[in-house]
Amino acid sequence: MTTAIIGTGGIGSAIARQLASGGETLRLSSTDHESAQKLAARIAPAAVVATDNHDAVRGADAVILALRFTVLKGVIEQIADSLAGTVVVVPSNPLTTDAQGNVSRVLPEGQSSGEVVAGWLPAGARLAMAFGTMSADLLESASNRSPEPAVLFYATGNDRAGEEVARLIRTAGFEPVKVGGIEQSGRLEVGGDLHDLVVGPAEARSLVGRA
Repeated sequence: MTTAIIGTGGIGSAIARQLASGGETLRLSSTDHESAQKLAARIAPAAVVATDNHDAVRGADAVILALRFTVLKGVIEQIADSLAGTVVVVPSNPLTTDAQGNVSRVLPEGQSSGEVVAGWLPAGARLAMAFGTMSADLLESASNRSPEPAVLFYATGNDRAGEEVARLIRTAGFEPVKVGGIEQSGRLEVGGDLHDLVVGPAEARSLVGRA
């Protein structure tokens, strides 16, 4: 199976390394072409660098948009004609950082990133919010845990997206647990009750059921 990853910053690189270690074939794209080339060289032969975002998406079974929330809409608009019928996985948290390093939320309280992203996608795109529930460092250190795997939560209202993102989560070394539809994606974000947790399947399902 082939997954396109657009964005090779901290979280995009961590996702790529975990999926490559699980045997996934990757097509990488980034505005920082040198970063994408270095990442591909590190995880070769699992990854190739695409010429641009359209090239990355072409022929991919799923597309992971590992981008800052503030640039996500622009990239979606750029490749919208390639996303109909495609599984789109978004890990982005609705945050921004100013010149002084202060982090702030870019959406009103109570509005989830998943609901906003769903409105940006073209008709027919199949959205799942996943892989943003842990920081990049934690995503790598918690993967392939033994004897009990750690959980990665995801949210989607689309069955096909759910099947594909669950496969990707397992490939990355985690057990997938669904929290609900896209309207529940706020629970996965920074500040949400399920963010940055390293728990096993039984505890994860108990936490999901408490909402």
